[in-house]
Amino acid sequence: MNIFRLSFLNWLILNGIAVSLLYANGLFSWSFSGWVGILAILVALESFGWIATSLFYFIRHKTSPNPMNQATFLITQGPFRLSRNPLYLAFTSMSISVALFTHSPYFLVSGLIYWLITDLYTIPQEEKFLSEHFGDEWASYSQQTRRWL
Repeated sequence: MNIFRLSFLNWLILNGIAVSLLYANGLFSWSFSGWVGILAILVALESFGWIATSLFYFIRHKTSPNPMNQATFLITQGPFRLSRNPLYLAFTSMSISVALFTHSPYFLVSGLIYWLITDLYTIPQEEKFLSEHFGDEWASYSQQTRRWL
């Protein structure tokens, strides 16, 4: 199913479901409260940092972050030194940040489901392509760098 390859769309749909469930039950609220609010901001900043630096390296190497497009360059620098999937890591941690802001486990559940779809379907599809396309370079990189963190 190609929809599972569209990671950002999956994230939006899952979190949209969480918002609609909370809103329908009159439970959706956004608040900043003490240490939880500070932690939520820090996690959100971490997520935006991963996204910004990852996109910078995609642009720098003239390859697409869209998983439906075939990669033309294997990026192993910047955030990709720490994680083979920094954008997916950022989306997962953004769900945690939203859960902290809303004080709702719905977003933790959506983040967990997102992580499962991404880890069990999206990433293996991408890694298969990368293995076939980049061969030994991919094998070396995947042995040195963790999938998530």
